Amino acid sequence: MSVYRRAFVASLGAVAAAGSAARAQTFSTQPVHLVVPFPPGGGTDALARAIQEPMQRVLGQTVIVDNKGGGGGSIAHEFVAKQPADGHWMVVSSNNLVLYPYTVAKLGFDPKTAFVPVGFIAKQESVLVGSADAPWPDLKAIIAAAKANPGSVQYGTAGLTTPMHMSTEQFALLNGLKLTHVPFRGTGPLITDLLGGHIKLGMSSITSVAPQIAAGKLKAYAMASLERSSVAPDIPTFKELGAGDVDGTIVYTLLAPAGTPPAAITKLNTALNDAVSTPEGKEDLRKRGFVPMGGTPRQLGDWLKIQAPIWVPVLQAAGIKPE
Repeated sequence: MSVYRRAFVASLGAVAAAGSAARAQTFSTQPVHLVVPFPPGGGTDALARAIQEPMQRVLGQTVIVDNKGGGGGSIAHEFVAKQPADGHWMVVSSNNLVLYPYTVAKLGFDPKTAFVPVGFIAKQESVLVGSADAPWPDLKAIIAAAKANPGSVQYGTAGLTTPMHMSTEQFALLNGLKLTHVPFRGTGPLITDLLGGHIKLGMSSITSVAPQIAAGKLKAYAMASLERSSVAPDIPTFKELGAGDVDGTIVYTLLAPAGTPPAAITKLNTALNDAVSTPEGKEDLRKRGFVPMGGTPRQLGDWLKIQAPIWVPVLQAAGIKPE
């Protein structure tokens, strides 16, 4: 059973046990802020807005989605890290949190100590897509072009060290390629440039590009996941196409500033698990292309600890250094 599935299954009992106690806690009526590290229009923004109303209902207070893009997500994380640790601030985070020290020269927070985990939200796969006029008919042609002229093939992502960026570099490492990364300020701007043909290749969350793929406006080359996606089952994985175990699964989480009281964390975690585990919540997330998760703060903390050993070697092989 995967770490994601274990987290979700285990969370059900934890939520049941903690639910009544959490609801009994007195909680301020001030708005709760969900800070999204990317502009509106991308998968992260869509996910935040999917859980906004259900969490608001359980908390009994307003939940506001704030978009603060830039820095591959580091700007939003730094912003939340410096907010009052009173239970009213959270950042929608993902796999790349542990990599900021390796990519941002003047990082204004320590990812290891700046936050406390609230819980898992959901996950989704990444997909390698091309513009309608992209010159490569398939993944094999992309590999051939990259080998013939190292560095000539450019690809865009939502930003440095995002799961989409890291999985594309994983693809390059596994196949002996040198690709040129073009970071955007979120998936929305990337899709705009892909649709306009300003960039020919990009790795994106499947949620963000599924409609454009279905409409023939973008080409789908390969799914960066270990299994085919339930959202787009017709798209083969990199492994199926002979390009190795490329895994760009994006795991979305909620973090709060360090020092946030345990009672507030319990309350927020209960609201989050309610939003992703009810039949209505699950169905809504699935319609948007996400796989609901849930879980306890401790499970998220344990998961965060194992991310650096997985991705730092990929980062180093790509020659990425703090800027």
